Amino acid sequence: GVPLERIAAEVGTPAYVYSAATLRRHAQVVQQALSGLDNPLIAFAVKANPNVAVLRILARQGLGADVVSAGEMQRALAAGVPADRIVFSGVGKTDAELAAALDAGILQLNVESESELFRLSRIADSRQTVATIAIRVNPDVDAHTLAKISTGKAENKFGIPLDRVEALYATAATLPGIRPAGIAAHIGSQLLDLAPLETAYGKLGALMARLRAGGQVVERVDLGGGLGISYDPALPAPPTPAAYGAMVQRVTAGWGVRLMFEPGRLIAGNAGVLVARVITVKTGLKRTFVVLDA
Repeated sequence: GVPLERIAAEVGTPAYVYSAATLRRHAQVVQQALSGLDNPLIAFAVKANPNVAVLRILARQGLGADVVSAGEMQRALAAGVPADRIVFSGVGKTDAELAAALDAGILQLNVESESELFRLSRIADSRQTVATIAIRVNPDVDAHTLAKISTGKAENKFGIPLDRVEALYATAATLPGIRPAGIAAHIGSQLLDLAPLETAYGKLGALMARLRAGGQVVERVDLGGGLGISYDPALPAPPTPAAYGAMVQRVTAGWGVRLMFEPGRLIAGNAGVLVARVITVKTGLKRTFVVLDA
């Protein structure tokens, strides 16, 4: 409801301008799509937009935060996201970041490697606290997206190979300072087809059943994010959040867990604009260049 020209006059350019109404509407659409589930945690992927004002809007809408660094965690906390709605993912957690997450009392750390698990156990035990974890699974599923944003194939650096998870989960249950609560997966970003997600979730469901059959407790399953958005109206539209929610409800029926989700661009992708001023127009031999202050 505020003209961009007025904003530019008041704050200067270049500036990013975000629509609070759009952010709220997108959050509500995702919440509605998952409303048939029992107490799901929708944790906004802070990497998609770490602006504290944006995070504050989403926190007030009831969203949690998926973070991959201590800095992102601090931003989420500063924006009013409760610690018990924060999940810490990422392959490169330092000892200092693991300690900070424990001190903040966040809901869950998604463990990405054997070495991280043992480091976390040592740090938690030294602090006389318990880290609640999920083990991130690499399900070896091709997400059919760009190679650099595909995260669930066997050659990708993310997560534990599927055939190693049961042994590591059992080990985690014996380690001091560790409480394994579930499993997690995220196969990629900008996904335009629900089929790879359904395949990955099917593998997680089978793994969950095997873990429980082996005597392990599985209370939560983090299904990640990655649902794509439209960048080109000439191309087929991506799956709707409602279609995604219906698929999740069908695939996970009877799991008896709390489901967790990490939407990012789905909420923030088209909620902002970059406002710039034209400095000059330059005529070249073959084209005209518009030079901006951005």
